[in-house]
Amino acid sequence: MLNGTRATRRSALRWMAVVSLSAVCGALLMPTPGIAQPAAYPDKPIKLLVPFSAGGGQDLFIRNLLPKLNELLGQPVLVDNRAGASGNIAAAAVAGAPADGYTLLLGTAATHGMNQAMFKSLPFDAQTSFEPVALIAEVPLVLVVNQSVPASDVKSLVAYLKANPGTLAYGSSGTGAPLHLAGELFKKTADVDILHVPYKGSGPAIIDLVAGRTVMMFDTFASTNPHVKSGSLKRLGVAGLARSKAAPDLPTLREQGFPMEAYSWSGIFAPARTPPAVVDRLAQAFNVAVNDPAIRQRLYDIGFDPVATSGPDQLRGFVSSELRKWVEVVQIAKIKPE
Repeated sequence: MLNGTRATRRSALRWMAVVSLSAVCGALLMPTPGIAQPAAYPDKPIKLLVPFSAGGGQDLFIRNLLPKLNELLGQPVLVDNRAGASGNIAAAAVAGAPADGYTLLLGTAATHGMNQAMFKSLPFDAQTSFEPVALIAEVPLVLVVNQSVPASDVKSLVAYLKANPGTLAYGSSGTGAPLHLAGELFKKTADVDILHVPYKGSGPAIIDLVAGRTVMMFDTFASTNPHVKSGSLKRLGVAGLARSKAAPDLPTLREQGFPMEAYSWSGIFAPARTPPAVVDRLAQAFNVAVNDPAIRQRLYDIGFDPVATSGPDQLRGFVSSELRKWVEVVQIAKIKPE
């Protein structure tokens, strides 16, 4: 009887110990007042660096998305224009930022394609310095000329350039930028001699084109539309495989006898090693925003074609193909890396 009582007491003590340990563990797992808990992303504003000046095509594009992004993410997305060096200044800043999802880059064919071929050394690597988020738009370029240029189509422009070899100039948003390489491809395709004048962004280049200091340039519909509507610039063709929804009556350069395609694109990148959960959250938000029906129509109007669905893997593969393509283009145009 005594042995049975002792056994019962030992069993009870063991049970009490288990219950006490469970209570302690439960208490450790419960939120404690006064002790900070990990916050859900995002819990503060997100800075998005745009590698071109305000008013350019990419800047206008991303600002169309901001209200929807703010709604989806529950925090404001703030645009920070960092123009210069064909996008390298902005790209380097994001590559060196904390990998927490609060500093992003609006990457383009320049920052994640052309620049690797155009510059001997860069403070970042297009593939290893960033975490791809999503490809959100493709951007066909349009060929525009000053209203005083005696040309109504690409053939008459080429005739005018051939009659004035080496004396006329075209502008671009910077050496190695999509607008520059588009101009070089045109020179080769049309066999014309025209000088290149690089500017710090699309905006300043258009100002000089409108003023007549240059005669032509390639740019987005977004950047050129206001000047076409005012009559200071004329659109001669779109450098895409197909006509743009922004101007369905405008023939492609290929249709006019000059088989070339030149376009840019818009993609979102975070610094390398940004947590996958953060990247996925951002990819979802940007995909939803760019495919909102009301926003899509506005993007078509400014010449940006929204990408229906994209994520980190798709953008990573796309960047790899862009890097290969632009190395070939730079070699064809015989441009020496700086």
